[in-house]
Amino acid sequence: MISMLLTAAALVQAIEVQKGGVVTPLKPLLPPVNWVTDVDYPPDASHEGKAGRLHYVLTIDTMGKPDGCHVTLTSGYAELDQYTCAILLKRAKFHPALDAAGHAIRATYSGSFGWQLPYYPKAQEIPRIDLIVEVAKLPAEYTAPALTRVHFAATGKPDACRVEVSSGSAAVDKVACAQVMIQAPVPTQGISGGPTYDTRMVMVTFESASSK
Repeated sequence: MISMLLTAAALVQAIEVQKGGVVTPLKPLLPPVNWVTDVDYPPDASHEGKAGRLHYVLTIDTMGKPDGCHVTLTSGYAELDQYTCAILLKRAKFHPALDAAGHAIRATYSGSFGWQLPYYPKAQEIPRIDLIVEVAKLPAEYTAPALTRVHFAATGKPDACRVEVSSGSAAVDKVACAQVMIQAPVPTQGISGGPTYDTRMVMVTFESASSK
């Protein structure tokens, strides 16, 4: 039986600092490298030669448990991204972050993880696509660029778009996906002639024409 190779990069945490407070950072209960093992490689994905590195952000509640997972840089395959988030939400546990008064606070933990097969070179990263869309006026609820995931059909054309991290405005999110479906380039071939990537991450930034 061929063993799968899993790689985990150093995990860097980003704490949501409450206004005026100094925090004690999150601390994993177990080393992050123990969260996922070789036996976790999805059988269908390994048989189809799917491999790649993804970046993610976990939101951690005041009990030290993750209650949200967002992929910020895709492995190239929605299946691997979703599966990784499911494992992290189940297994990642932390000593919660604390504010200056010693009270537990919500925080975020970001990192990267690679799914790698022995017959392909080192799992590589799929660059994020950045789009800028100009609009007449930005709605008041718009707070940040929309991070979207575009899925490609076997033909190489985009057939679905999902907002991974909202801009704060449902209307803007809808426009973001509409633009992604029009402008997203066809994904490149996989590692060393392997399967074609089926997803890409696209960051869509909106700018007001009136501000220029």
